[in-house]
Amino acid sequence: MGEIEQVAGVLKQLGAEDDQAKVMAAQLIKRAEQISEERGVEKVSALAELLQLVKSGRDGETHERSN
Repeated sequence: MGEIEQVAGVLKQLGAEDDQAKVMAAQLIKRAEQISEERGVEKVSALAELLQLVKSGRDGETHERSN
């Protein structure tokens, strides 16, 4: 299973439709790569943070952005 499919699976568990989950997964992975380069953190850590933001947003929570 590829990276997009794995992330899409998580997004589907959060309620996204199949096609939407794949598009969102690709976008999140791309952004995680950018964050990884910008902040010098592991890509997986950046992706985990983004997925947590997605989950929080789905749950109606708001968060202050940390730098």
